[in-house]
Amino acid sequence: MGTAREKEHSIMRRNSLLIVSILGLAVVLVYLGAATGILRGADNLTLALVFAIGPVAIVGVISISRRLAPQGGSLVLRAGTTFLTIGFALFTLMLVVQQTIFIQFRQFRSEAAGQAVQDALALVFKGVNLVQLGADVAFDIFYCLGMILLAAVMYRHRDFGKVFGIFGIASAAALLAFNLYTFPYIPADSGLVDLGPVTGLWWLAVIVQFFRLERKARSAAKPVREP
Repeated sequence: MGTAREKEHSIMRRNSLLIVSILGLAVVLVYLGAATGILRGADNLTLALVFAIGPVAIVGVISISRRLAPQGGSLVLRAGTTFLTIGFALFTLMLVVQQTIFIQFRQFRSEAAGQAVQDALALVFKGVNLVQLGADVAFDIFYCLGMILLAAVMYRHRDFGKVFGIFGIASAAALLAFNLYTFPYIPADSGLVDLGPVTGLWWLAVIVQFFRLERKARSAAKPVREP
């Protein structure tokens, strides 16, 4: 009875991890599409995909943390998981505020009676838009610190290793440094490169590795047929 229940629990766990991995891969691709300008527009489907990034990413971070826990269940891992959870919650807040501002001001401009009103709206927009830019920096702080800590755990983990650790730490540290150096402006507006998509590539590599590990675990769990 116990063995059958444990086997069923193991299958359910692997299936749930597979689903999380697929969703995580989709989220990273949506983020990279939005960050590079490939995915544009403010239709309902696009907004739904973009708004899903934060919640799905939080579930993904928790799943990755569980994978690392047997060998990295330390304060560093717990802090990294917490920082990333807060970071992706702030990311969702930033996106909702950003799109609310953009959509509403597009409507206001289309209804403006004359050039004087257009100029006034442009000035108001500059001030209001600072709200989402500030939320973006708050996200970057927690996101980068969490990613640095998670990558530090991966550095010594047998399933990930030094390449994941060094790449994650370096890209997140550079992203944080650029954002703090150019604050309150974004790096792209200050002549620097936006390294957000680079960290997205790190997450993509982590998810692919996650897939590979789960596939390996599934193969090992299959019963060997006797000749």
